[in-house]
Amino acid sequence: MFDRFVPSVCALFLLCVSFAYAQIDNGGFENGLDGWVVARDAEADVELTKRAKSGRQALALTGAKGFVQRPLALEPSSHYTLTVASRGAPIIGIKVGETIFFERRARENRWKNIVVSFLSGEETSAIVFFRWGGTETRYDDVVLTRTGVQGDQQLSATIVPPSEGGTGLSPDVPPANNFDLLGWNLSIPTDTDNNGKSDTISERELADGYQNPAFFYTGQDGGMVFRCPIDGFKTSTNTNYTRVELREMLRRGDTSISTRNGDGTPNKNNWVFSSAPAEAQEKAGGVDGTLRATLAVNHVTTTGVRNEVGRVIIGQIHAKDDEPIRLYYRKLPGNTRGAIYAAHESERYPDDIYYDLIGSRASSAPDPDEGIALDEQFTYQIDAKGNVLEVSIEQDGKVIAQTKIDMTTSGYDVVDDFMYFKAGVYNQNKTGAPNDYVQATFYALDAVHGEYNALK
Repeated sequence: MFDRFVPSVCALFLLCVSFAYAQIDNGGFENGLDGWVVARDAEADVELTKRAKSGRQALALTGAKGFVQRPLALEPSSHYTLTVASRGAPIIGIKVGETIFFERRARENRWKNIVVSFLSGEETSAIVFFRWGGTETRYDDVVLTRTGVQGDQQLSATIVPPSEGGTGLSPDVPPANNFDLLGWNLSIPTDTDNNGKSDTISERELADGYQNPAFFYTGQDGGMVFRCPIDGFKTSTNTNYTRVELREMLRRGDTSISTRNGDGTPNKNNWVFSSAPAEAQEKAGGVDGTLRATLAVNHVTTTGVRNEVGRVIIGQIHAKDDEPIRLYYRKLPGNTRGAIYAAHESERYPDDIYYDLIGSRASSAPDPDEGIALDEQFTYQIDAKGNVLEVSIEQDGKVIAQTKIDMTTSGYDVVDDFMYFKAGVYNQNKTGAPNDYVQATFYALDAVHGEYNALK
């Protein structure tokens, strides 16, 4: 995740600069960005704002590329705190040698002081960085304090970036401290409110640090783990299968916006394809979209009827009633590698259309030569533009499989339909042993959308 926190050019900014002890020049941004470095491709998403905590102005990160950093001078063998006033969804980090100390917070609509507590070790310099956390975030009043020699002080969470052999994620924090989860809610197969359906964890609960040791938690390598047994409560009477799955929520905790409109028209919590009528695009929270995830499937079911064993859905686009795409991973008990395939559901045709990406979805399929084994990382991307869906699978930075789905006659380009992404594990086995399960660990998850443009 640090590769998304700090560009690989960060070494460029470990400069030999003399800073006063326990002081950051221009920590209030009164002199603009003097002393701060903005990555070249981030300039459009970094600005100064007069809506400051104190003084005349503050820093604002306004988009996904928003990122600034600067060098710090440290004394070795010391304990430090970095205090930053922020408003929004801050991500604040200190890179000391090969380790990053960081704090991440869910969205706050008021100014709040965030403190990063860290050790200098043998280092005499470090890099402090601020990153966009999913919504416009302001930063002000940055203060560095040396509190004394290092000892057993309470420290902020740490990560080791991929460039240093780590995952870029911290195993010491709940999933929301590694991932931006304010834009999702979560289904788990319990029923604590006794309504006969599975429980939903709201986007605010997720962002505030929710985790569950049975279903949803941070793994030992920092990944976000989804684990779902066959036995459990379902989301509705329309499904026979359990899930531990995120549901996209564009409202990001703003409960004045409903989850969905009862008449099927879009609202600001959901999105539409750009092939939908202009009326629908104007009402929606986004137009078209891309879901990109890096994960490893850790376990699939091995019991049950032949056509259900080993199946799990790892990503979807869900519409009002149907699914424009479901992305499956399947590994059969006798195979060492798994297959990946997609299903497209049309509102105008009774049968789903299947697309094999890697190997075959058949229950008697041979071990796929180019298949993906359990615990092996890969990336999927679902890109929706107009009436075209493009799906790709990547490993080691290379596309190893891809397909294109034409939705021209599928019936989603109407005024009374809407879309949302889903990601996690949706168990596709209802006949196996009750405690048989599926599990996947996610290492990256991003969903982005465009906006309606009447001039296009």
